[in-house]
Amino acid sequence: MPKPMNHHLTSNAPARTRWRRTTVLALAAATVAPASLAACGTSQPGATPSETTVTVTASPTPDQTSTPAPTPTPAPTPTPSPAPDPGGTVLPGELAGTWQSLDQGSAEVLYTFRPDGRFERAEVLMQSRSSGTFEFDIGTTGVADVSGSTLVLTPQGGTQTLHDPDSPSGSYDGRPLDDLSKEMYTWSREGENLVLVGKFGAVTYEPVTQEAPR
Repeated sequence: MPKPMNHHLTSNAPARTRWRRTTVLALAAATVAPASLAACGTSQPGATPSETTVTVTASPTPDQTSTPAPTPTPAPTPTPSPAPDPGGTVLPGELAGTWQSLDQGSAEVLYTFRPDGRFERAEVLMQSRSSGTFEFDIGTTGVADVSGSTLVLTPQGGTQTLHDPDSPSGSYDGRPLDDLSKEMYTWSREGENLVLVGKFGAVTYEPVTQEAPR
């Protein structure tokens, strides 16, 4: 597997691009229990006293109903960042367009920056070997954001293809990209050319077309 390219590589075209709250009411059932009270009545002298039974009924205890727990406030749902508006303009006109890298040796990069904030990047690394031609292609699509001279690229998809004549079993076609990390550059214009400075240094690009793509 070749070392990762410095994001300045070009192929012919980039590839395309996832409470319920349960309230339990505990009801305390009051139990009514009758009680018997025996009392002796008053009798005349000499008379056999008679027993009088008095029944007293206890008043029922009021039901005790548990107070429902307060309804929890749901956590706010994060609002996804809106996609670029195809009819709007996000990128400056000096950046919008198609650009091809210069002086990259066996590696080339082709960028297309669209006015609405989308970008496509095609990268290719080719080397001639005694066993054949080694080729590593990467196509990336995503969103570009500009703040002053800072350019942030957020890849959203892409594929890579590897043809290694020295290791045919390790070759593959159209494998999805597994690294979609954000990339940060400093951009500027030098005459008609575009200069991007990233973690691997500065790369100069020449315009392929003067008309900004839609």
